[in-house]
Order: sequence, then C-alpha cells, then structure tokens
Amino acid sequence: MMKACKLALVACSVLLLNACDKPAAQVDETPILRVGVTPDGYPHFFKDKDENKGFSVDILNAMAEKMHYKIQWVTSDWVGALGSLETGKVDTVGNFADTPERRKKYDFTTPYYYSAAQLAVSVNNTTIHGLPDMKGKTVAASLGSNFANTLKENDPQNQIKLVRFEGEDVIYNAVVQGKVDAFVSGQVILLGQIKHKHLPLKVVGQPFGVKPVALPFRKDARGEALRKKSDAALQQLREDGTLKKISEKWFEYDLSTDPDAQIPTKG
Repeated sequence: MMKACKLALVACSVLLLNACDKPAAQVDETPILRVGVTPDGYPHFFKDKDENKGFSVDILNAMAEKMHYKIQWVTSDWVGALGSLETGKVDTVGNFADTPERRKKYDFTTPYYYSAAQLAVSVNNTTIHGLPDMKGKTVAASLGSNFANTLKENDPQNQIKLVRFEGEDVIYNAVVQGKVDAFVSGQVILLGQIKHKHLPLKVVGQPFGVKPVALPFRKDARGEALRKKSDAALQQLREDGTLKKISEKWFEYDLSTDPDAQIPTKG
C-alpha cells in the first residue's frame, strides 16, 4: 500500500513538473481602437462575407497598423454610432465631417479626405438639374448627417424644404415614389450607393459645400491620447502615399489632399 502511494506521489510530481515546463498561454496585449460603423455604408463601410470592407475601413486599418493597434468594429445605425461616440462606448467613427459646431464637442485629427455634397433625384425626374431648381422643393437628408447643414448653408433665403429621415433606404424609396423631390448626401456616397444597389436614382448638378472629413475623439484623456497617435499615423500615411492610393482605389481620384477635388458627374 505504501509503495503504491509513493508511486502515485512520484507520478503527480512528474505531472506538475511537466506542467511548469510548458509556457503559459500567450495573452494578446495589443491595444484596441473601438470604431463605430454602419452595416450598409457603401463605399465607406460594408460587409462582404462577414468581413468589413470599404474606403474608410481601409484607411482605419492602415492607420491602426501604423499605431500598432487592432480595431474593434462596433456596428449600429448612424444615430447609434454617434450616440456611442458621445457616451464613450466607441473611440471614434469614420466618415465624419470636421465642422466648427462639432469641434465644440470633439477633437479631430487632420482630414483623411474631403467630402462634397450633391443632390440625387429619381431617374425619371426631368425638371431638377441642380440646386438652382430646388426653390419650393423638398429635400431629404439622413438624421444625424451634416449634409442637411451643408444644404442650409447653400440656401440662404430658406427656399428649400428640408426633411430628415432615419435610414437611407427609407429616403431612397421616398425619392423614387415622389414623396420628396431629392436627397442630399455625400457625392461619393451617392455615386457608390446608386451603382452598388442599382438604385433608380441619378446625381444632378454640381457638388457643393466641400468639407474636410477626419476622425473625431472625445475631449478626455483617452480621446486626446488616441487623437495624437491617430494624427501621427495619418501623417505617415499621407507622406508615404497610402492615403492617395486608397482614395484612387475606391474613387479613381485622389480626394485626400485637394479640397477642390471633385468627381465629374453624369447627371
């Protein structure tokens, strides 16, 4: 009996020694950047076989690599993304215009591209060719987007009726059905969505209200630290030509530096 106990103790000791010799499981200590995204924001954010893709996705991935961070994508609608940014559930969001009003609440990086607004109407519309034709008409804008403000800036006499909807698909249907006359949004967003979804819409007139698009961060210690790191990474991407390369990949034009860079329209 004693011999059996001794053998058992020896066996346990060997097992313990072997366990101690094995390295502990590696813990991934890569810092995380939490980014709020929308599930259907082509060409900035969209899902392709459960993989996040898009222009802003490429920019943020390249930036995170320079920072030695990994990205945690937090998906919601646009209103939810902005709410998460305000409450600190995410660190930043992409495709967010840098405006004086927004600077009261957030600190921004340098721009990674410049966005122009444009109007879209039904393909069957033959009377609206641009902003000068919008007097007395109704224009829809996405709730929470800055393009409503951009339209107001270009309508000093308040001759255009502006309505806001939550969800761009709702707006597309409203325009096609004639419930509103036009939709104001980003030029590249409209062109991308119309092509990607085969929408019965067309862009009209000249782009207007060019705005810098940058990454917003909360005015707190974490936000300030992340903004500085993001700024440094974006500067490196600008200098090594990555911003230009990604822009040309998605839009065929370099929208990363020239505020007047605009895509020719066909409408």
